[in-house]
Amino acid sequence: MRDFTVHCVRCRRSTDFPAYRCPNCGSPLVLDLVPASADDCRHTSGRGLWRYAGMLPRTRHAVTLGEGATPLLPLRLDGRDAHVKLESLNPSLSFKDRAMALAVSAALDRGLDGLVLASTGNAAVSAATYAAAAGLRCRIFCATGSNAGTKLDTARAHGARVELVDGHYSDAYAAATRAEGEGWLNVTTTYRNPLLTEAYRPIAAELVAELGAVPDVVVVPVGAGPLLRGIWLGFTDLRDAGLTTTVPRMVGVQADACAPLVRAWGAADWESSLREPVVVAPTAATAIADALRGYEVEGLLTLAAARDSGGALVAVDEPAIAEAGRELARRGLFVEPAAAAAVAALATSAVPARSRAVAVLTGHGAKEPSVLAGLIGGDPAEPSVFSVLSGGDPAGRSTLGALAREDRAGPSALSAHSGDYPAEPSALSAGRNV
Repeated sequence: MRDFTVHCVRCRRSTDFPAYRCPNCGSPLVLDLVPASADDCRHTSGRGLWRYAGMLPRTRHAVTLGEGATPLLPLRLDGRDAHVKLESLNPSLSFKDRAMALAVSAALDRGLDGLVLASTGNAAVSAATYAAAAGLRCRIFCATGSNAGTKLDTARAHGARVELVDGHYSDAYAAATRAEGEGWLNVTTTYRNPLLTEAYRPIAAELVAELGAVPDVVVVPVGAGPLLRGIWLGFTDLRDAGLTTTVPRMVGVQADACAPLVRAWGAADWESSLREPVVVAPTAATAIADALRGYEVEGLLTLAAARDSGGALVAVDEPAIAEAGRELARRGLFVEPAAAAAVAALATSAVPARSRAVAVLTGHGAKEPSVLAGLIGGDPAEPSVFSVLSGGDPAGRSTLGALAREDRAGPSALSAHSGDYPAEPSALSAGRNV
């Protein structure tokens, strides 16, 4: 695992973790990790995220529910060949699990009460899941406009406290920031917490190990975009460690209905564009419908990653998202609209027809009954077992949550380990560069 410092992206001032904004100029913070060696970038005997512990920031705890090592499958669509990375098959059915495994480990290191976050749904489920595994409390702020009912019921089933906030995601974001000073680790999955982005570095190593080569293009659905940047940082680790000689073009995709990063990408002045008001139209891809209100400059980190990789930001419309979702379902892959947007983007000019492309499928469709209704026709599913487990308790405290919190001293033997893991050879280290 790698030692790190925290510094401001604008004035470079250093600060201590946990911190969420530069104390000098108020700009976003990032982690500066010591360089990774070739051995750091190979998988180890650890479990879950910690198979690639050498690529991650150092923690004493290593909580896992088996996240990571997600399947990579070939996909032929409209005469184009690509691969899809099934982050939708993580334990809570989204890519957020990687970040939350790292976050709860850091929270345990620092003796914090638990996690707090703003969420449109996926992060809420993931944070509640991993907080329960670690014996921590979880407090979630969700905007009323997020249409995340089933996901919130799932979070409540794990014992999380859910608080609804009138408005859009940015309003929930503001509420979560106000709770930071009360002993909670803020794990809002924009760039608010600089630790979370680092959890996505191992995706790059997994892709190279599976493909036997570096992809030409990696397509990622983005709201604020830490997933895209984290994968990009992982590829730079592999290159700098001498394990690869090239890096992929990173393509971020947003829905036409809410695309502040795409608008900025085409503007002469990124920061000025990001500060302009964004009209959020209705979209099925609610998981990436982030107007960045109140934290606009965070978008600069995603834009810079796309630029530095030679990539792009693109938008896709609602019919294209819906059709991609239907085509995936007919191939046995049921994903949420935000994930389908990545496949829709494979047909854009940002992805050359003969390139070795990977689309990251970020979330499963099972958490959004309306998606199923759209695929088969009819009404969304009736209330599920998750509603029964949450019991309609306004505090969001269920029997499952009470059981998860019985031992507040730390994680159970089932879900956590301590210490670093020794490196061992992997498919990534076949003895030659790719």
